[in-house]
Amino acid sequence: MAACGRHVVLAVWVLAVCAYAAIHVVPSKGDPVKSDGFSYYVYLPAWVLYTDPTMEDLANRRFGGSFPGWSGLTRWPGTQRWVNPHQMGVALLLLPFYLAGHALTLAWDYPREGFSFFYRHSAGLGGAFYLAAGLFFLKRLLDRHVPAGAAVATLVTITFGTNLFHYATFDALWSHVYSFSLIACLLDLLDTWERRPTRAGALLVGIVIGLILLVRAANAPVLMFIPLFGVTDLASLRARPAVLRSRAPQLALMVLAAGVVFAPQLALYRSATGTVILDPYRNLLALQGVRAFDFLHPHLAGVLVGVKKGLFFWSPALLLGVVGCFAMRGALRAFLLPSAAVMAAHTMLVASWWDWQFGGSFGHRAFTDLLALFALPMAALYDRAAGTPARKTAVSAFAALAVALSIAQMLQYWMGIIPYSDVTWDQYRSLFLRFSR
Repeated sequence: MAACGRHVVLAVWVLAVCAYAAIHVVPSKGDPVKSDGFSYYVYLPAWVLYTDPTMEDLANRRFGGSFPGWSGLTRWPGTQRWVNPHQMGVALLLLPFYLAGHALTLAWDYPREGFSFFYRHSAGLGGAFYLAAGLFFLKRLLDRHVPAGAAVATLVTITFGTNLFHYATFDALWSHVYSFSLIACLLDLLDTWERRPTRAGALLVGIVIGLILLVRAANAPVLMFIPLFGVTDLASLRARPAVLRSRAPQLALMVLAAGVVFAPQLALYRSATGTVILDPYRNLLALQGVRAFDFLHPHLAGVLVGVKKGLFFWSPALLLGVVGCFAMRGALRAFLLPSAAVMAAHTMLVASWWDWQFGGSFGHRAFTDLLALFALPMAALYDRAAGTPARKTAVSAFAALAVALSIAQMLQYWMGIIPYSDVTWDQYRSLFLRFSR
């Protein structure tokens, strides 16, 4: 079964590459460099072709002096430098793919302006790679705690019972599949470091934390795993500070490594605005006349179960992860409290954000980054259910129906049948499993 797990990861990667080609390349229906994907991508031509991190040359030579208004890039008051609302982490992770596209562009003598065929699609195919990488790390983590069958079932459910596959293919340049991969890697590394703390392990954890923040600083709540990992009762809670103090040198190494990785983003902010502490969305929100957060009126019901973008409405398979929290035993319980704390903090932030739907998306994309947190309790449930025929049948049937529904609705979204946002109950009912416009 261990080999089966590796084959599943490989098969998902091949399927993602084929899906990407079918969506973006063969019929030329779409372009991965769109919407948020543009602002994550735009660092790459600025770095590689124009060697100008300020993006001024790119704006002048490619866009007539000003980036499109929908791109989100704005000039900062006072300095008039370009500020990107999205950070550079995705571009850094995609740099090897973009350089390969640059080589192919030179070899085939395509236009060398940063957005031609090989540039766009070499970067776009990075989504399939990081999906497979995230599943690899997740499989390695699960294999230490549950039987191979439960691990394989979890990988399939997380991939196809949620919007994860969508963000590795259709919207491959958005940040979510990259955050998923890094957070899965972080959980795998932390699990090893907690059992055998070493300086090398601490260094790797710090680098991955830095990359997580470099891709999307809003995922900072995952840092709660450091103080809360392994806390399962009052005794372990009282003992945790002493454990952390005994590892102070390694924790300092983590902080240093994370800081070094994140430093280029701070340097870019400093160059563009004169300060390293800023809200890169400030200009955009000011133009729309809204404030970023309203913590007094969070849209918790809408975010979790609402028809517009509700997490469990659009990905009911994740309910297996919720129920699975009660099935976590042994070493798996070390993940329960930190996962719950991270999810609670993240949900509150998302529900209080001015655009709690997070714009156009399939399902609620704000939670795609944290899908690895659902995987552990889900695997525990699959494992426990396997011991009772009736329970196994019930869990398997629910999972199969939930995955099938998610795949069907993903295809509807790809076909433009399901609206990108603001779905109403009447719309949902009228469009349910309909595959023609």
